[in-house]
Amino acid sequence: MNIKTFLNFTRIQTLPVALLSPLAGIMFSIWYFKSFHLVQTILFIIGLAAINLFVSGWNNLMDYYKALDPEYKARENIISNRNIDPKLALKVCLILLGIDVVVGLVVLFMTNLAILPVGGICFLVAIFYTFGPFAFSRFPLGEVLAGLCEGFFGFFLAVYINSYQKGYFFIEFDGWKMNWTWDLSVLIPIVLVGAMCFFQNFNVMLSDNICDLEQDIRNQRFTLPYYLKVPLSLLLYKLMYLIPAICVLLAIIFRVLPWSSLLMFLIAPLLLSNMRKFLAKQIKSETFHYQINNLILYNGSLAVTILLGILIRH
Repeated sequence: MNIKTFLNFTRIQTLPVALLSPLAGIMFSIWYFKSFHLVQTILFIIGLAAINLFVSGWNNLMDYYKALDPEYKARENIISNRNIDPKLALKVCLILLGIDVVVGLVVLFMTNLAILPVGGICFLVAIFYTFGPFAFSRFPLGEVLAGLCEGFFGFFLAVYINSYQKGYFFIEFDGWKMNWTWDLSVLIPIVLVGAMCFFQNFNVMLSDNICDLEQDIRNQRFTLPYYLKVPLSLLLYKLMYLIPAICVLLAIIFRVLPWSSLLMFLIAPLLLSNMRKFLAKQIKSETFHYQINNLILYNGSLAVTILLGILIRH
């Protein structure tokens, strides 16, 4: 497997998009907690890159093994059309997974045990999304899991590793007694901002599944659009833009986000334009990228406007 094939197999082009939620989380920690830890952040980004590349490669490999549509397996799956040895592909995936595990354990010991359940959920979803007889991808769970793991948890972990010393989400031991602190006065503001990342990643998976609906049915993957049908799925798609807009306003009103985050509304015309193009036609090769563009615009503007607030404050 040469470098070009490896980059295509792991869909390296998705990595910058996956880093936007954590980048917003880093900015939020600096803004809200005035706290930043360089070493933990670097390690976190390495682990995040490894698990993102693993997920893309792993999904390609599992789709190859589980595909029931002969045309998809022979022509569309990268394992076939790039003549990748499945055993080699498995080794690459396991190496990437190993890097994430090692880095994750180091970050865990540098911060606090409280993040273990969060990281553990992301780890299990990464593996079992397409693996096993009851893979998550074959049920109407993809949108919620993508929103949680790629959106909210990516944001939350980036916030936490830079502010864990504040003790708002913390495990400590008194002999054999474990005390787990949940300070809702701090966690609720984090959830309010992290929800913005959740909904955008939710919509990426939803629009992807709408485009792939017929192919998924042929491969016996019954995703959310299969149950909702396309008209109701598109209605849900539009609703997922309204809720984060409300979250932005609430976060600014309650001083969770800086006033500079009002500038996020300047991207509204671009968001609406991309939405209309996708709503008009749901063809993956032609319109799916509009939702990716909106994710970049939304999560990117969140990070940039928080950074602007930090700079104005200083």
